[in-house]
Amino acid sequence: MLRPDAQTPLLDHVLAMLEDVPVGLLLLDGACHPLWFNNEAARACAVWNHGERHAAALRARPAFRVPEPLITACHELRADPAPTAPTKVVSDNTRGLHARIKLHAAPGAVAPAFHIQLDYRRPRGDRHRPLSPGAVALLARLTEREREVAMRVREGLSNAEVAAELRRSPLTIKTQLAAIFGKLAVRGRTRVAALLNR
Repeated sequence: MLRPDAQTPLLDHVLAMLEDVPVGLLLLDGACHPLWFNNEAARACAVWNHGERHAAALRARPAFRVPEPLITACHELRADPAPTAPTKVVSDNTRGLHARIKLHAAPGAVAPAFHIQLDYRRPRGDRHRPLSPGAVALLARLTEREREVAMRVREGLSNAEVAAELRRSPLTIKTQLAAIFGKLAVRGRTRVAALLNR
């Protein structure tokens, strides 16, 4: 148990730490209003709401809005009088968007809340395989732009495909791959894919 005077500083540290998690995290109150979200969640919601091309031109945080399919799923989850599992998965496979929604009613809490994990990756052959905790830890070493490249390497895209999909130059992708190799202490893209797929 924390001392009362230690709770606020600890909360600040936890929220700062969660900003760097390579998975979108979104917390909604019982009325589906956002209480907190990290940068990855803002990016995934922007793609869900506006499509990939328009989302790339937006500043995701200021333009944040909870996507309608997530609000609908939350209402369905809350309306179920006896859910077998208080969890729901919503996907838009054509855009590689997935959300895992959990209704959380803590003992003594005033109202329930929805904990949502968002995942945004282009669909490939192993698209539905979740990331292992080890892979998430490795991705946390990378910047957001490097994670985008690493995830596409995981899914088997070539440098040219990654460049086209992310709308970056092949030279930029090559430079980002070199940074990824250094940070993960590997020599090639095959090893990056193997580490993220284990």
